[in-house]
Amino acid sequence: MADLLIVDDEPNVLNALRRMCMNRTATPAIPDPHVATFAAPLEALAYMRTNRVDLVISDYRMPEMDGASFLTKAKMLQPDAARMILSAFSDMEGIVRAINDAGIFRFVAKPWGDTELRASIVQVLEHRDMMLENRRLADEVRQQQDIISRQQLELVRLEAESPGITRVRWTPDGGVLIEE
Repeated sequence: MADLLIVDDEPNVLNALRRMCMNRTATPAIPDPHVATFAAPLEALAYMRTNRVDLVISDYRMPEMDGASFLTKAKMLQPDAARMILSAFSDMEGIVRAINDAGIFRFVAKPWGDTELRASIVQVLEHRDMMLENRRLADEVRQQQDIISRQQLELVRLEAESPGITRVRWTPDGGVLIEE
């Protein structure tokens, strides 16, 4: 299953991207896609606090927050989620910031071709899976060499499964702060 999160301030673009991603008859097909769409970056960030995401696709120019800033915050919430940016504008400074700060995997120009965009999504998801598998194998080797503990590995697994579960925020008086 591929959990995709798409953010664009234009509802028509969001609908087109959702339809394109969910089209299982077109090739290359995105493996078992689950698509969440948001017109507001802050709502998307709130979603990411409690839902695992494999790939975040964001427009660059949005009124509330630009795509580079949004993807940088998304990276802080879920560092293992791959990130792509869509833009009709060639703001090189913004694109460089998105690459450096947000660590985007791919830049796609608007208007996009469905086949090329689907292929990019599939490639980015495959690259992400390979990176996660490499990390898992490296952790396994380190554990065998007694460098990291089983508890640390379990915390990494839990955080990947349920983002935010291993982070607890405390109030000044020692209580647990619960976000809603």
